[in-house]
Amino acid sequence: MWGKIVEKFERYPSQIAVAKEFLKLGISVKNGKAYCGDIELVPAKIAEAIGVDRKVVISAIQNIESDEELRRVFSALKPVANIAEVARIMGCGVLEVYAESQKVGIVAAIAGILAREGISIRYILGEDPEISVESKLTVVTDSKIPGKLVDEFLKVDGVEKILIS
Repeated sequence: MWGKIVEKFERYPSQIAVAKEFLKLGISVKNGKAYCGDIELVPAKIAEAIGVDRKVVISAIQNIESDEELRRVFSALKPVANIAEVARIMGCGVLEVYAESQKVGIVAAIAGILAREGISIRYILGEDPEISVESKLTVVTDSKIPGKLVDEFLKVDGVEKILIS
């Protein structure tokens, strides 16, 4: 999908930034407008947050809607809350796994280690390296994650580093 977006906006790098932010945040595009869930977003405020001109946001929305495939994708986007910071405040465990993006089985291996230890997963968010700075998996658990698991997490094929809090 990312290749299609880059192709569609290859002559408009500022619009690529808008499309990337929409994907990252789950901002949908419908009837010439941008939405976070059912809340309509103002193009000027979107532009200010992304660091582009308001007209760039409007043009990006128009370009998305002019392409059938992109329109279907962007109209179906839903926002997802990253609860990692809130989870820390609530005393839950948070595991951040930084990994090679093309490795298969990382989520299964991490979940397996936690399950074996009797640690329940409440939330998982995997960030796509094409729209995020790096490939990161965030896992929120019911309880704190014991430090004794650090070496085991690091042995999972493709895992480059982890943070536990």
